[in-house]
Amino acid sequence: MANSKSNLIPTIIYLYSYFLFFIELKGGLNKNNMKKTIIAMCMVFVLIFSVGFMVVSAKNQKHDKEFSLPDNAVEVAPGVFYLGKALDKGKIVEGYAMFVKPTCNNNDICEPGENPSCADCKNSEEDPEDPTEPDTSSCYGFLAKGAKWKTIEPYIVDPANTRGLDNGFIIDNLAMDIDKWETAAGVDILGGGSSTTETLIADTSSPDDKNEVYFADIDDDNVIAVAIIWGYFGGPPPFRELVEWDMVFDDADFDWSADCSSEDCANKMDFENIATHELGHAVGLGDLYNDECSDQTMYGYASKGETKKRDLADGDIAGINALY
Repeated sequence: MANSKSNLIPTIIYLYSYFLFFIELKGGLNKNNMKKTIIAMCMVFVLIFSVGFMVVSAKNQKHDKEFSLPDNAVEVAPGVFYLGKALDKGKIVEGYAMFVKPTCNNNDICEPGENPSCADCKNSEEDPEDPTEPDTSSCYGFLAKGAKWKTIEPYIVDPANTRGLDNGFIIDNLAMDIDKWETAAGVDILGGGSSTTETLIADTSSPDDKNEVYFADIDDDNVIAVAIIWGYFGGPPPFRELVEWDMVFDDADFDWSADCSSEDCANKMDFENIATHELGHAVGLGDLYNDECSDQTMYGYASKGETKKRDLADGDIAGINALY
């Protein structure tokens, strides 16, 4: 994102040029108007720098909380980063950060909704679905087959943001979005949430027994939000399990709206739209990138003003039911 301070330079040059042009029209400077003109010019420059300083200060406030991946994170699929292994309650777990484009599960199982070009599906004995006759009820995929929540845990939210979203709205909307997935599954999955003002840090090195949600400046300016999931992703599917989730929404490079269905969101992301999608990762679902799945909540791309991800589609509902 460009620094606003740099934008002041061409502005000052433009105003100064206009000032000189104005003086020429008046026949140049003379002793009578010299003093008044210099005072006026100084006042203009002071005003420009004062406004610029306030703008730059406001922008710098957005960077109080930052998020970045650790240097050892490995991109194992587009937008999916492997964070490594860690201990959780004496057991080894693995972590993943979900940005925008996961593709293949790489678990030697060709799962519904997985791209036929993935290594899992290339050697599968199953015939891939005819792309000319898409069945969107199969538009779903998992972080790993069988990896789901087996215990209900609370989550905490720091709703503070720089984009004007009401704190109460964020708390209530997250609860409502979680309820969509739990209603579709017919079971409680993520538990209840509470608000906090304590500093939250998404866990990229190991779990800390807290499921955290907050706003920050994500260092990749193309990332709208990131979900971090820890769990047991290997071994037989019945023994796989999710143990922690964190979520970060970017409020440095993206503006947010509480309701893009009722306001102009040409340059804003609808919070409910993105939150519902990201919570799909929290419950164990993966992204989709097939064109025929573009109307699903778990479709991996999002655009400003979009609201269609708010409502779970047939593939989303089929996926959460298959997992739980």
